[in-house]
Amino acid sequence: MRDLYSEANALNNSLKIELGTTMTTFPKIRTLISGRGMLGLCFLLLAVSVPGATSADATAINGTSSDNGSVSTLDRLHAGLFINYDKHTQPLDKAGEASEVNMVLNINFIDIDEMNGKMTTHCWLSIRWTDERRTWQPEEYENITRIHLRATEIWTPQITLFNAASDDDGFLVHTEVILTHKGEFLWVPPAVYTAYCNLNMINWPYDEQTCKLQIGSWGVSNLNADFERTEKGIEYNKGMQSAEWQIIKGETNFVRYYYYSYLEYTLTAQRRSNMYTAIIYTPASCFVILALSTFWLPPHMGGEKIMVNGLLMIVVASFLMYFAQLLPVLANKTPLVVVFYSATLLLLSLSTIVEVGVLYLSTAKHKRRVPDCLKKLLHGKFGSWLLLSHFSCEAEQQTETNKEMDEHVYDNADDDPLDINPAQVPTSRAIQFDWALLATAVDRVSFVAFSLTFLILAIMCGV
Repeated sequence: MRDLYSEANALNNSLKIELGTTMTTFPKIRTLISGRGMLGLCFLLLAVSVPGATSADATAINGTSSDNGSVSTLDRLHAGLFINYDKHTQPLDKAGEASEVNMVLNINFIDIDEMNGKMTTHCWLSIRWTDERRTWQPEEYENITRIHLRATEIWTPQITLFNAASDDDGFLVHTEVILTHKGEFLWVPPAVYTAYCNLNMINWPYDEQTCKLQIGSWGVSNLNADFERTEKGIEYNKGMQSAEWQIIKGETNFVRYYYYSYLEYTLTAQRRSNMYTAIIYTPASCFVILALSTFWLPPHMGGEKIMVNGLLMIVVASFLMYFAQLLPVLANKTPLVVVFYSATLLLLSLSTIVEVGVLYLSTAKHKRRVPDCLKKLLHGKFGSWLLLSHFSCEAEQQTETNKEMDEHVYDNADDDPLDINPAQVPTSRAIQFDWALLATAVDRVSFVAFSLTFLILAIMCGV
């Protein structure tokens, strides 16, 4: 028993020694989830937790792809082109100078506000520049020759209108930019420009207006017109034509200063005047015809003449009020058609005064005869020129009748207590007829004078 007890104690001591040694030499537990392993585990859990995730997503995380489609090629091309690219700096050419910016103005629509002296232009700007560092070989990128870029991610020239007449004429819209494999950028943004215009309304409505657009950049000093694609650096024949205006001429002038430059586009627009011919010049012709026709009415119809002239004066005054609302007030540049209408109003007033005098001559009870010098003119060649021969014949017949009546009344001259020859004393009716004949002559002379005046006025005003 003692031997068994001693063996058990010895075994127990050996176990304690082994356990103690094992506890003291046990290795430290190593953390499996740490650093890069933690990041990979997170992506793995995310790929497993998202519905529809496949092994292709996992391969995309590692930057490899089994599909060599155009999308990945474009991404690779884009990444290679714009490494270390600064969109706030203008590209440089081979000589280290800032690259030139060429621009073409394509006009679609034009409108002119006469009251405010402004021209509004709807247009497109074709802007081109070159970056020598943004080129590639199409063979290396599946024959891709051009790519589309957002204007906000690359450098674009800050184009604006220098002579802007509106607060809305700021910078251009950020449309997409096309980049070719030769490093050529093409940007075609739309623009609506409103500029001040020095109007000349003298020949309205057959006028031609010349306005200027000063388009440029404060930071680009080498802005040029693209004469290689258009002869004048401006295009206006392909756009939608305005209902009232038509561009007949366009010129481009390049203005360069030390720190900025701009392109000055000079546009000459002609008004389409077909409608104005119907509403302005046709009534003017009618006014002239009616004003002259009143001189051919009989002298005793002076009341009708004055009434016609009064109605014409009211209508002409209404047209002048219409012109005042339609046209701007311009110093020393009054439209000739307005001058014609105002002169017509003045001539109608003078015609009314003449008709009042003619009415007085033909209807008043005159006691004196017409002076002999005027009577000779009325019964001579001057009267025949005025077509007064018919009235003269009636006067002669009336005079012969009066003579016969006088001879019948006075058979013997000795019986006349006053010893007056009745044949030499015209009756009151004959005297009245002579004055009416004079009034008719005044009408005919006035007709000739007013006709010449209207003709000269029409030639001067171009009506």
